[in-house]
Amino acid sequence: MSLRNVHQDEAAASVLALIVAANGRIDPRELQTLDELRAFDRLGVRRDRFLELARACLDDVGSTLCECSWLRAPDATHIDAMLVRVDDPACRMLICGLAEAAITADGCISMDEA
Repeated sequence: MSLRNVHQDEAAASVLALIVAANGRIDPRELQTLDELRAFDRLGVRRDRFLELARACLDDVGSTLCECSWLRAPDATHIDAMLVRVDDPACRMLICGLAEAAITADGCISMDEA
């Protein structure tokens, strides 16, 4: 499955899934935090669907995102295309808050999460 074909109503969940997978893995502590915040309900996806999206992120770009300290042009284009699909300001703010919670779920922010 490619995230390039994700349905429009899953756009916000796809962005959060990319953030969760950006360090090349899906951390159970991040998922637990998202569970506690009811993130999946708030984004309108089931938890198992979110995991599918996160795994697709690992397949699409997650492994390359954590290989270097800069964003490669194809990855930047892919990420920009994902972000532009989330055009509601309130939804963007929700993603930011959930991303912050997920990134700090393990008590630190690693270089590949920064």
